[in-house]
Amino acid sequence: MEIKLHANATTTPRTRRYLQQSDKSDRELALELGISVTTVRRWRKREQISDNHTTPKVIHKAMRHEQVSLINALRDATGAPLDELLLLVNEGLGISVSRATLNRYLKPAASSRQGAPLQGKKALKAGHLPQRLELHHLPLSLHMDDGGEQHLLWAREPVSGWCFARLYAGISPQLLANWARELLEACPADIQSVETFGFATSLSLEGIVIKHSSAQHSAVQVAIPLGEIIPRVNEEPAGELLMRICEFYNQGKAQKKLGDSTPQAFLEALRRTL
Repeated sequence: MEIKLHANATTTPRTRRYLQQSDKSDRELALELGISVTTVRRWRKREQISDNHTTPKVIHKAMRHEQVSLINALRDATGAPLDELLLLVNEGLGISVSRATLNRYLKPAASSRQGAPLQGKKALKAGHLPQRLELHHLPLSLHMDDGGEQHLLWAREPVSGWCFARLYAGISPQLLANWARELLEACPADIQSVETFGFATSLSLEGIVIKHSSAQHSAVQVAIPLGEIIPRVNEEPAGELLMRICEFYNQGKAQKKLGDSTPQAFLEALRRTL
């Protein structure tokens, strides 16, 4: 039986079986085969030698325009490549789409445009260190079943893509300050400065240089229940889902641009060496 390999596969079925049967250490196998230790460990944990299927059992041939807007916003916010975005959409949001369908609905990525900021290993080689956070406040006007007025606070470290987000029913200077402190405690990078977007009030953080952008985000109007756009919201509250998606993106899957590390591991390793 022919086994169709993923386009980005770095191992063959024969190599994978060898990894699963070998008594050598992960590092020895990685050096012997010229692959990463992460790849060795991934295949040693599996029983099969074929790639995992990324195509869900139920395929939505057409997506609601609200879903299309959401996945494009999610890709722009995280900088996630297609395969990572597919996992976020299928597993995180519960929107069942194939890789080809998702790709068809995506607009040109900001990262592919000339002058876009470098990420991962390329950013480090260019002298860009992960010492800055971008903080955003996005007002939401949701359906009455979802609580009406809500406020999305999210942050991103541009070099790794590490993200942090919370959803609140109200907003105040004290809440913003508390959220920012929680963010800095959670972020594994040595943050020296932040830039805020959509903040109506000034933010003050001890030892941190703050740049306030005058740009304000317009409130996002959502006329239908969130559950019709994000199926996973029917199983858990939107605020909890948001936190889980961030955790999944930060720690769930290694990325090639980060040297086969997750955003969390990439920043933690870098901080130990600086």
